[in-house]
Amino acid sequence: MKSSGPVNKKVFKLKIDNTINYKLMGISSHENDYRLVWAINNELKTQFVKTENLVKDLQGHNDRLEFSCFTFHDQERYLTFTLISNRCPDGFLFPELKNIDFLMRIQGEISDRELKEINQDIKSVPVISASFIMDPGKIKGISRILQV
Repeated sequence: MKSSGPVNKKVFKLKIDNTINYKLMGISSHENDYRLVWAINNELKTQFVKTENLVKDLQGHNDRLEFSCFTFHDQERYLTFTLISNRCPDGFLFPELKNIDFLMRIQGEISDRELKEINQDIKSVPVISASFIMDPGKIKGISRILQV
């Protein structure tokens, strides 16, 4: 029996969509999470509420780290704000961002101008020492941890 030549194989490639569909801000504050949220709610007239903690399992360990989360839904602008602590008693959510105490994820359609205005509003809260807009694409593993 003769072989009819090389067999043509079809190659299929799996493309994973790593599109980041949110904006991110870093916040530095020496206050506890609940005091920070209270100050933000008072100063900015928001209504952040406590939600389920973000849990990070440590690879190779049975340990789990839990980071507090607070959410506010802005019904007028169709935006969802999630304030996530970057630290817990046993470690950091993002160890490479040790100078950042909290991350604020903003989901929804928002212009750069609006984002800058929100950043200025956040900076006006007395217990916040610094606030800045971050590029989530430059933070290793962020899409895996801050899934939407």
